[in-house]
Amino acid sequence: MKEVKSGRRAFIKKGSAAIAGSTVLPSLPVDLSAYVSGNDQIRVGLVGCGNRGAGAAVQALKASKSVKLVAMGDTFRDRLDKSYLAILDNVDSEQVDVPEENKFVGFDSYKKVIELSDAVLLITPPPFRPMHFEAAVQADKHVFMEKPLAVDVPGYHKIMEVSKLADQKKLTVVVGLQNRYKYAYQQLVEKVRSGLVGDISSIAVYYCVGAPVIHARKPGQTEMEYQMRNWRYFTWLWGGQLAGQSIHPIDAMNWLMDDFPVMAKGIGGRQVFSGPDQGNTYDHHFVEFEYANGVKMNVQSLNINNCWRRIGWDIKCTSGSADEKSKIYDNQKNVVWRHDDRKDPNPYQVEHDVFFDCIINGKHRNDTEWGANSTLTTIMGRMAMHSGQILSLEDVLKSKRSILPSQLTWEAEMPDMPDETGNYPIPMPGVTRVL
Repeated sequence: MKEVKSGRRAFIKKGSAAIAGSTVLPSLPVDLSAYVSGNDQIRVGLVGCGNRGAGAAVQALKASKSVKLVAMGDTFRDRLDKSYLAILDNVDSEQVDVPEENKFVGFDSYKKVIELSDAVLLITPPPFRPMHFEAAVQADKHVFMEKPLAVDVPGYHKIMEVSKLADQKKLTVVVGLQNRYKYAYQQLVEKVRSGLVGDISSIAVYYCVGAPVIHARKPGQTEMEYQMRNWRYFTWLWGGQLAGQSIHPIDAMNWLMDDFPVMAKGIGGRQVFSGPDQGNTYDHHFVEFEYANGVKMNVQSLNINNCWRRIGWDIKCTSGSADEKSKIYDNQKNVVWRHDDRKDPNPYQVEHDVFFDCIINGKHRNDTEWGANSTLTTIMGRMAMHSGQILSLEDVLKSKRSILPSQLTWEAEMPDMPDETGNYPIPMPGVTRVL
């Protein structure tokens, strides 16, 4: 572990300023109707026009009157059109200038959006993130990109490589892990780290929610189109629930620990998901992660309807505990500290306020490394569940196994194809190889 541990420590040391910066609320107006300073127009392009893409574009436009949406791209025209109308319904129409010739459709649409933009919002499913990020940074564009940043280890390495180039070019990169931009959690992290209730002894993380929507197969669809429409049911497109959803509380705990895990083992499977309509992802998951200092983080998550729900964490300390309600307790469960966040700014908006404040005022910020390392944590957890093996960070980082199709075309041969019954192969612990 010497090489890997050294690399992790180098990251922690190098990234300490960025991490420290994210634990202090940026000096931006609390009133979300206010705007960051600056008069120069910033041309923004949106790559990925689902619901989250429309939301990100609205938040970008609300960050500053200087921001104007000038281009949009997606693989599906209907999603682009729906997103465009949703954006117009929620912002000043003068900030939207996307003529028909600036609406691009197809796997290469990102190239044309990047070309027309000063800053790009990368909001597609995660397997495309490394490729899109590389293209944007090579073109000298500032980037806001949603989590997760990759679905496999080769994608992680590409993201880290491009991050270095972004630093060299002094480009601003913000990652959509909004917990780090939530004032209440910044306060919570500071209080727990200060030792208010002793040392951290263990962590439990939860992301238990319902199942994703199913989009029925339509006549004439290629397999690529069907899977893209149902991307949350396919591992290569979503990375599984750990990457797609649980990454939020996992990242918050990596932030709290000022580190990321070095070991993972776990179990999971499909108890409710079944048949061709629900692809090949698991519907329940449990992973035990271990940090270098021996603290364990147990993550449990569900994508099953009509079950108990929770998104958050329990932090156990030697003299108390803390949870996602921004409360800290003593060992008798008496509240010794709390933060009422009802008047706090929306962290989804704050991350865009920070993004454009950095661009307008020439401040360099790059969230990529900690976003990538939390992404790597989820990849390691998924690999541990699928294989049934105990995996070390050292072993995982050596993996060259890509889970993406060899080509990104509508007629591409997919990594997972349905059998004669229409069912997809399911990862089997003890059988499936991940390294």
